[in-house]
Amino acid sequence: MKAIVNEMKNMFLDLFAMGKGFIYGFVMVALLILVGGALLYGVLYLRNIFI
Repeated sequence: MKAIVNEMKNMFLDLFAMGKGFIYGFVMVALLILVGGALLYGVLYLRNIFI
């Protein structure tokens, strides 16, 4: 019985870690898109001012 409880606990912890990693991946991709867009906007804006 104790082995079954430990296995269920480990399965729940694995699923929890997978969910956290999934959300973390989405946050990192969104941050990359946001920073990349801000850099592109800044470069194009500065080119438009000076040229």
